[in-house]
Amino acid sequence: MAVLIELEDLTVRRGRKEVLTGWDLKVNNGEVVVLIGENGCGKSTVIEAAAGLLNLEKGSSTIQNQIIRDHQGRRGRASFGLCLQDDCVMGDELVGERLTDVAQVEFDVKSLLAEWNLDHRINDKIAFLSGGQRRKIAVLSGILPAMISEEPVAILLDEPDSGLDDLSVDKLVENLLNLAAGGHGILIASHNEKISAVANRIITFPFFEEKQSPQVGNFTKIETTTASKKNVGSRLNIRTMSGLANNGIAGLLVLGSLLAFINPKQLDSEMLFAFILAPALAAGLNGDPVFKLLQENRAHAWWYARMAAPPNAFFHVFLGCGALTILSSAIAGYWDLKVILSGAFLGAFTAIIVAALSHATLRLARPNAVMLRLLTPILILPWAILVSRLS
Repeated sequence: MAVLIELEDLTVRRGRKEVLTGWDLKVNNGEVVVLIGENGCGKSTVIEAAAGLLNLEKGSSTIQNQIIRDHQGRRGRASFGLCLQDDCVMGDELVGERLTDVAQVEFDVKSLLAEWNLDHRINDKIAFLSGGQRRKIAVLSGILPAMISEEPVAILLDEPDSGLDDLSVDKLVENLLNLAAGGHGILIASHNEKISAVANRIITFPFFEEKQSPQVGNFTKIETTTASKKNVGSRLNIRTMSGLANNGIAGLLVLGSLLAFINPKQLDSEMLFAFILAPALAAGLNGDPVFKLLQENRAHAWWYARMAAPPNAFFHVFLGCGALTILSSAIAGYWDLKVILSGAFLGAFTAIIVAALSHATLRLARPNAVMLRLLTPILILPWAILVSRLS
């Protein structure tokens, strides 16, 4: 048997408490392993540590022979399924679109949704779904990578039955049996007796292992066609107009404020370039327009675990800052392609730095308590250097 999930000497601290100490676990292909125990015993910590979402004091998490995270800070990526306690979906995603983005290939989304009684919502925004329907999408997002793969895939599910009705739990149990029959390895944290009944092993915290012989399912791979178009961040930015609301309005406000006190046609060379580039800097200081969308339902955690980089709209920031620079150049009566491109690159560069600072805080226990944005005034320095070089 191939080992799909391996947690070795896992030691995790949350706050002052060491939740896991020297924890070891292997999940083979074709195996369903269920974690049970009291609330706060560490079940979710195991799932999130395995997915690479937590810092490790000691040990490592390996999925499909790829180090996902270890205590030395090394990170890797593997194509595995993940469903956390939070639904990790953005309200402005469309139901069918979300599943296509998860699969990264085209397939018959409607038929899959019909099995879960969601086919009539395929073109609806996730924000319009009920809590139970949204949970179904989160669960499907977790098991879909295995459903479309003939090769063994690891699946991590944290309380997937939470919020599901009895029929949906039965459907989930059926899928778990079928996926195990297809050689996929599944690690689940759950209190549900129906899910425990299909486990090959039940691990009760702190660590008592019970083996079972569940019934065997029947795996049928979902047929796929061409690779799907990604561009998740750009698509969401266009749909929500968040780039205009967050970045564009800031740039226009700065431009309007400057015009209230300054006649740009009377400025000398250096002050003229400062005037032209100021709106692009202000727009860039608002960071990635998709960032606030990723904070919804902890969507950033899912994308961070699955992808090297979360969805972003930096290209739109580049275009928007270029447009702002064109506008300020027109008002100043000064046209230079080099200056316009400088404004576009300045805004995009600033947005990338601000987004990196913002994402760095999201993985902390209290992200809003860390004021990393206080460091952003230092980004005035690239603007000042650019103004000096251009003049």
